[in-house]
Amino acid sequence: MTIAGVVLYFFAVCLFALFPFPVPTDTAVLFYRQDYWLLMAECGLLLAASVRPGDQASRLELPQIALPLIALGLIVFCYIGGKWFLCGFAVSRDEQMAIFDSRIFGAGHLVQHLLPFWQAHTAALNTIFMLPAVRPVAWVSGYLPMNAILRTAVGLVADPALTGPLMVALGLVSLWKCARLLWPDDREAAVVALLLYIGSGQVLFAGMTAYAMPAHLAFNLLWLWLFLLKRPLADVGALLVAFVATGLHQPLFHPLFAAPILFTLLLERNWPRVLLFGIGYGAICAFWLEWPGWMHLFITGPHSANTAAATDYFARLRLVISQGDPMRWRDIGANLLRFFAWQHLLFLPLMAVGIAATWRNRLAGAFAASVILPVIIMSVLLSYQGHGFGYRYLHGVIGVAILLAVFGWRWLAERHGWLRPLFIRATLAGLLVVMPLQAWMAHGFYAPDARSDRQIANSGVDYFITGGFDAPYSQDLVINRADLSNRPLRLIAEKLDDTLIQGICRTGARVALPTSTFYRPLQTYYYLAQLPRPDARIATLSPRLKAAGCSVAYLDGT
Repeated sequence: MTIAGVVLYFFAVCLFALFPFPVPTDTAVLFYRQDYWLLMAECGLLLAASVRPGDQASRLELPQIALPLIALGLIVFCYIGGKWFLCGFAVSRDEQMAIFDSRIFGAGHLVQHLLPFWQAHTAALNTIFMLPAVRPVAWVSGYLPMNAILRTAVGLVADPALTGPLMVALGLVSLWKCARLLWPDDREAAVVALLLYIGSGQVLFAGMTAYAMPAHLAFNLLWLWLFLLKRPLADVGALLVAFVATGLHQPLFHPLFAAPILFTLLLERNWPRVLLFGIGYGAICAFWLEWPGWMHLFITGPHSANTAAATDYFARLRLVISQGDPMRWRDIGANLLRFFAWQHLLFLPLMAVGIAATWRNRLAGAFAASVILPVIIMSVLLSYQGHGFGYRYLHGVIGVAILLAVFGWRWLAERHGWLRPLFIRATLAGLLVVMPLQAWMAHGFYAPDARSDRQIANSGVDYFITGGFDAPYSQDLVINRADLSNRPLRLIAEKLDDTLIQGICRTGARVALPTSTFYRPLQTYYYLAQLPRPDARIATLSPRLKAAGCSVAYLDGT
């Protein structure tokens, strides 16, 4: 048994000791539905691969044509996987908001104007993660626009769902280029980096979604590639990339990634580059921090009012810090375990060795800081990540974490001949055993919501009304197009008032209400018994709707 096997076995023992029983949080549910079993399988596979792995002196090589072929293969895999494994569905509000905004931008607008009737009832249409205002004349999400703009640009020539797969391919090529610049005399290092990348389930399955995370990873690696070139024109290009990366969806992630790496310029006393990047990032951050305020001017009208939710980022920051989270440390611990569960089987031990072996290397130290800094910051600001494969808030730094693992590879490969056959076995085990298991888990997570969404869309009614807490994340099924052209329009029951009911029912509209059995697949996934709220709502809301002139149908779980 090799050192790697012992390390992973010890890691498994610690894992079982730390998380012996489920805890009643969504993070724990996802951990025990997915990551607990992934980690056990991965530890078992590594232990098996570590028994007499043999000795291989020949270095790992790939032909020159392999890079474009693998990039193309990733595009095809992620695109088809999004349709099959994820059912072509956007399960989270983050994904839905990217699609929502891209349709606004695709129509040539910055915001979508609302009909006067709906201006007073936007809350019923679901305004979670929307730019906040009371009685807005228009609406748009509260996220920065670049992820949606990327989807819009791709949508001009192809299916917008190709955006994530294209970002995965861009990240692969950029990572290869970074590795070749860091180790120009060691092509094997780039091969190892590439295999760690394609062995990451988090990279591939996030690339099937509409999340901004694939773009964060791709543009961070593109930025690093340009930065490592150390040329004036490349530095200007890096700043242009930084502008896009900072504006993808939240302004925090790219600056956290870049700051430790830029700090090496101060240590080197490279004042021209310090000045260029200092001025550039100052302008970039100022622009994006002002963006929500500018958009707020477009959505407010003479009868609008501000909400309790904050519009500017500094007010949001103060609000988040003041709230606190009693589950912070358990969530962060689970998030980190989830992160490692969705990576290549040797990612963790190689990265640990890389950090230990290169602690005096400035650039490697900057890479380590880029990985650690988001963990510290997000543990204070937002330990709960919501949905996602692995740990989404570390997605943008997977590239530099892989480069740290390559540092570890180079240190170990010089001393241990068993590393290469072990790495090959681990890579094959990950691709042939772990990744199909991850695909099955991803499908199991998306399928219940996708099935419910299709049933709503095919109901043939004018309106669908659901409670926001009828099932876990049932409010996320209230998905409406920005121009409200979808039918049925979907409404949140808790936000209905008599004026809205009278308004939608005066023409005899058809309304569908879900029964308790409608949400049984969602409740089962989250280990919940059937909840009575939907049936109780039918008893109280149906008479009001019928009295106002609506006809009412009921959607069950069949």
